[in-house]
Amino acid sequence: MEHEKVKLPKRLYDALQDYGLPENGNESWPVFTISDLCDYWKESESSVLGTFIDRNADNQWKLIDALRYGYEAEPEPRWGIKAGNCYMDNMIKWQFDRVTPDFIIDDELAYFTNKDKADDMVKTLGFGEVVDLNKEGKVDD
Repeated sequence: MEHEKVKLPKRLYDALQDYGLPENGNESWPVFTISDLCDYWKESESSVLGTFIDRNADNQWKLIDALRYGYEAEPEPRWGIKAGNCYMDNMIKWQFDRVTPDFIIDDELAYFTNKDKADDMVKTLGFGEVVDLNKEGKVDD
């Protein structure tokens, strides 16, 4: 049975990379690896792991699965503004066109990384809705 890689928050992904944990999973000694990770973060006084697993069994299992099946970073948030079937594709000119979310993501100048700024833009415009471009159009997937 093939398993997908576990998607981890970017901060945790970066911390595991800094530690040197390979992304492919299949750790031979998962208990020792987790113990070493805990010791490493205690020594480096990083709260990334502690915050992620502290009193959260789901996150602890997620870390175990990451060691077993591999891991990758969750996609960065990309917030867009949608009005009907059109997306804002030019924030400077407040221009909307009938384009796909992928087009907006590839443009990099037409999406927001901060949802609050996108919400403010919708309030200023007086129409539209803020949508997660990473999820938009993927309902059928």
